Amino acid sequence: MRRFALLIVIIAFPLAFAAATATASGTSYSFNLVGPNSATNGTETIRTTGSGSFNPDAGTVSASGSFTHMLADGSVFARGTWVATAFDSFTGFGGPSNGLQGGALQITVTLFPNGGAPVTGVSMTITCVINSPVGYEEGTTVDGFTEKTGGTTLMHIGS
Repeated sequence: MRRFALLIVIIAFPLAFAAATATASGTSYSFNLVGPNSATNGTETIRTTGSGSFNPDAGTVSASGSFTHMLADGSVFARGTWVATAFDSFTGFGGPSNGLQGGALQITVTLFPNGGAPVTGVSMTITCVINSPVGYEEGTTVDGFTEKTGGTTLMHIGS
């Protein structure tokens, strides 16, 4: 009887540990900005491209891309790259398959303008409207550029 109980503990412990580890790591997602996404602050426009992955349960994000900031007359004010520096929040909308998911991802990024100093603490929101409730709009906003003017996003369940 003791051997049977010991055998159960030996088998059950790794299974329980694996289940706890899987639960703790949660679901990871990836996203792509399909073509440039654009948004305006009323006069100026920012275009962004990029992709990345994130895990809402772990509070992690790894993402990067490029940006172009244009003035009202269409001239380029700045262009460069962006890198995610913090995960802020994620509201998932679900979707018809692992490859098609909707949600609103809020992250903090650093902008690296070509020839300029890095701009830290910039908020970015990426929204994919698949399966979304009313009131959400497809696209990406960056800091004060909150009126979405174009672009598509895709989100996928990773692992």
